[in-house]
Amino acid sequence: MINGVGSGSSTTVDPDTLAPPKDDDTAKATSGGAGDGAQERAAGQGPALQAAETQTSVWDSFLSNLPEADPDFENPLLFIPGTRDYATDPSKYNAYVASVLVDPADTVADEDLPANYSSPSPQQFVSWHPAVQLRYLRDNFSDADIQAGRTVIGSGSNQVGVIRSDDKRSVTIVNELTKSRIFQLSKTEQERLAGNPVFLNKIAPLLDLLPQNGTDLAASRAEITIQISKEINDIKSKTLENRADDEDVRKFKADRKVYEDQLIMLRDNVPNAGIYSRSDLATEMQEIVKRFERAHAYFDVKTPNRHGTLKLADDFVTPDNNKSIKRGYAVFIKQEQRILALKQAEQQMLSAGGITNSDGTISRLDLPTLVALIQNQASLKQQAIITMRTEQLTQLNQLSQAYAEMQRIVNETLKKFEKTGKDADQETKDLQQSLGLSSSYSTAVVLMFDDWAAARPHPVEKEFSITRPSHDILSNGPSGSGSLNKFKRTQWERFSTQLSDAVTLLNPQLLTNDINQDNREQNRSYEQATGTVRRSFDLNIQIARGFS
Repeated sequence: MINGVGSGSSTTVDPDTLAPPKDDDTAKATSGGAGDGAQERAAGQGPALQAAETQTSVWDSFLSNLPEADPDFENPLLFIPGTRDYATDPSKYNAYVASVLVDPADTVADEDLPANYSSPSPQQFVSWHPAVQLRYLRDNFSDADIQAGRTVIGSGSNQVGVIRSDDKRSVTIVNELTKSRIFQLSKTEQERLAGNPVFLNKIAPLLDLLPQNGTDLAASRAEITIQISKEINDIKSKTLENRADDEDVRKFKADRKVYEDQLIMLRDNVPNAGIYSRSDLATEMQEIVKRFERAHAYFDVKTPNRHGTLKLADDFVTPDNNKSIKRGYAVFIKQEQRILALKQAEQQMLSAGGITNSDGTISRLDLPTLVALIQNQASLKQQAIITMRTEQLTQLNQLSQAYAEMQRIVNETLKKFEKTGKDADQETKDLQQSLGLSSSYSTAVVLMFDDWAAARPHPVEKEFSITRPSHDILSNGPSGSGSLNKFKRTQWERFSTQLSDAVTLLNPQLLTNDINQDNREQNRSYEQATGTVRRSFDLNIQIARGFS
């Protein structure tokens, strides 16, 4: 119980002090002991006893006795994070923690110092207890050097860098740091690390991190900012080659902002860190840029033209007049907007320390819930990526079907050839018999692969770096008749081989593997979130049982 307050407690509580009254008779009455006037006093406290006995939660009982005025430090429980006084003045809790926690360096007496304390080797320093390490830093370095990270043990090639933690209760050995561990440090600890000579000369070059020898933190931040700004400007300057209509230009400018805003968020976060990974940053930027390039490719596609006759048909990219391409673009933009919204919500949640309600108030979150929400956000972002990859796979499969249909038509034509040997070159065929009464889909497919009508590549062909095979199937163009051209067997065979080679490159396996990997990562995020909430719940139950 907290100061005798709890479910079923019969001890009255002074609301100004959260401590039981010190009157001896009252104490006897509340404890059930005999004494002059004990029963009368207990009876007189009936309402207080009843109020206490009806409490169903230790925490509710605790909060019900909070004093109206600001409490003093005699009641430290009022400064626990989550109580109203901590929310209005966190310094009270920090002051309380500082008053009860002893500096580890103060716990090391002179007689307990190791024999090599005055001049330790780096290996000896690393073997010491953290409290001894902290005292050594305090005794041998100025506070300015410690805060700046200029703390190195040893000399020459035999050195270890040392960084003191923000809470001044532990040290970090710079030589033992990994990239993942570095990015778990706080901003101020990273900034301290950025001033450590061992990190700058040895660790940063090894892990390709900034800053490193020859640069400082300010220069590194400027370099990173310039890199991100360049990508933002490249997106803004990307023009449309095939959609010059003013309405199309306005729409694309509005849509591309979803990519710009993600890079701007990345740039705005540069001052919030002290160490930077060029490779990780490049990967993150390129993922956004690559998705933008894909969306641009799907938007910047001419609408096919067919003026009644085949000879004037042009710009056939898909058999369905680009309807599938327009659908794909809509999917990509919608999912990108979803990713941006999730990133913005996550940043707002982290900066505010909770969820902002519609009325502007902040709902504070405990750490497990905050971690679970972040993991859930990551899972939702992964789901958006999966949706885009699935649409890519759909587009690839539809294009592969068109290739397959063209192969079928050519192969059917090859079956019509009869002459062999030296007479084979005298026989020519067009696609007329193979097309016959074919559907409009087959006719549109033929236009896709005609050297005049095709003209523009499909966005999938761009992404897979495939040049669509084409053939002079039709006598078209301004001076053409629109009739089907005839070719020898060897010419159709060459075209068939080109189609087969292109189909081989249109391999969906890579996309399928990516989707499977994304699904595994998404499931892992949900499992982590569920595990975090479960462990938090179990911990709360254990704490509650401890109070009962």
